[in-house]
Amino acid sequence: MPNLSARSTAIVFLLVAFQFASNALGQQSPSGRPPMLVTWFGPGGIALPDPAQGWKPEMLTVYDNITRPVAQYAKGDSGITVSFIIFENGSGKPDAQGCRNDAIDPIVKNEGKSISKRVDGELKNTSGETLATTSYLLDMGSGHHQHDLFGFAGNAKTCAEIHVSTVVETQDEQMQALVADFRPDLGYRPNSFDYFILGSLLFKNSPGLAAPYYKSALDTMPQDPRLLTPRRFATTQLIRSLALSGDLKNSRAVAENAIAADPDYPINYYNLARADAEEGNASPARVHLQQAFDRRANLVKGDSMPDPSKDDSILKLKKNQEFWRFVLSLPRD
Repeated sequence: MPNLSARSTAIVFLLVAFQFASNALGQQSPSGRPPMLVTWFGPGGIALPDPAQGWKPEMLTVYDNITRPVAQYAKGDSGITVSFIIFENGSGKPDAQGCRNDAIDPIVKNEGKSISKRVDGELKNTSGETLATTSYLLDMGSGHHQHDLFGFAGNAKTCAEIHVSTVVETQDEQMQALVADFRPDLGYRPNSFDYFILGSLLFKNSPGLAAPYYKSALDTMPQDPRLLTPRRFATTQLIRSLALSGDLKNSRAVAENAIAADPDYPINYYNLARADAEEGNASPARVHLQQAFDRRANLVKGDSMPDPSKDDSILKLKKNQEFWRFVLSLPRD
């Protein structure tokens, strides 16, 4: 399962750089704030729990054609699992009850024979807002049951959900307390920093799921020279996300647009060479690799050119002897 805290050194560096620049531009990215769970296309956000407070991240993914991001945590060693989901309100009802119906009805349809003691109700969270709730028992077989408690907040556009579950029968009070502490911000407007973080967290294990988040990061990123490095990195990550998900057409299109917008940056040409290699085209791959290495002096300070002889995409052309001799002749940093 993806670990929410897993980040490469490069991503950590860029997040810090991005946060510094975002603060300078007035974007909301306070130091030390937990990531916000957001969709890539609409308003609303859920501040994810801080692992330093005993929350153990277990899963981060996006369901339903990349429209419903979900983060799952274990609450210490209590045996309680908590998941958070934010999604567009498609119920036709602009309230928490509509969101509850949208989420619970499909579960009941699929698991109805295993569900018992369902109770729908309401609960005030610690901010005084009313959440719609559902609780039930889910038959796990052999006389065992999973206890499930859901809380929903919603308006005309956005639904936010918390789902608390356990197989321990004596934890009702703790489960209620966790739901009461659920305070999503349905009016939150995600910024490029939020999208960038979530895309980076998704990328390692699910690059295809990261692509729309990187695109939204770029779409909402101010055109300011202080954000040039994060923009370049987010662009590269978007290109890689699309390529790794098999969308070579759009991966190439993003690379070509990046060259048009930022013609001095060598990685833009390198990314296009990778797209060429994925498509089996040695001649343009050679041209774009040469263009990339001709511009290597324009790398971000402290960075270095990738080694194409160890690149999975470039390696697909290794059987082309002339091309491979050229690859091996390129300078190494």
